[in-house]
Amino acid sequence: MAVAKLTQTMISGKTVYYIEADQSAISVEDLGGKELTTSTKFGISGTFFDSYTGTVVGIACGYRGKEVRDDGERHANGYTRGTLVAFRPLGTQSQVVSRYVINHIKDSVPLDWIDWAIGGLSLYLNDSSITQDSDLESKLVEVEHGQSVNGVSPAYNTDRAAIGYKSGKIVLACIKNAKPWDCRTIMASLGCYDAVMLDGSTCAQIRAKNASGQIITAGGPRSIYSIVTVDPMTTWL
Repeated sequence: MAVAKLTQTMISGKTVYYIEADQSAISVEDLGGKELTTSTKFGISGTFFDSYTGTVVGIACGYRGKEVRDDGERHANGYTRGTLVAFRPLGTQSQVVSRYVINHIKDSVPLDWIDWAIGGLSLYLNDSSITQDSDLESKLVEVEHGQSVNGVSPAYNTDRAAIGYKSGKIVLACIKNAKPWDCRTIMASLGCYDAVMLDGSTCAQIRAKNASGQIITAGGPRSIYSIVTVDPMTTWL
């Protein structure tokens, strides 16, 4: 049975709520314009969206790369952006998780390999050329049109959601009052090999259980349209 653990801590002066879960417990779903914190789901908020139309404007896909909501197969406006993809190469049972900078989900791996995918802005944890906040900001502007996302260029403090991966685990984090550089530093300190920053501000929401079974929430309030979920049958440590 899959397991997950919720931790609330301070890292680099920022309040962080994060879930570390087995890869097998994770999927991407449509939340349909509700608040995650008041729903029955566990996990974190997902990609960017248009609140007027209810469509997502970033990649949010489930099994075989199927969009979980209208337009969820691509990043809007032709942008290439960081996307975490969980997939099973043909002929294997082991799930691989990797980050791609793509516009359309079909630009990553064959669609019938995919378990789920979620997009945002890359944190470039494995890019040694990024050594300070201005380097990250420049990269996000040049490669991922980061200036179209509030609080990226110029960077400012707001609540952030992020997803990363390490050996057999997915890390889902809600970081309070942080810049993209803070997210990069924090996800690296949590041991992630790579990570993607998801929607922020009041969209950044988390809902989880502690070891006692108490439900813990943070972030919001705002209706959102995609989430990275933890299977309800998961055991919380």
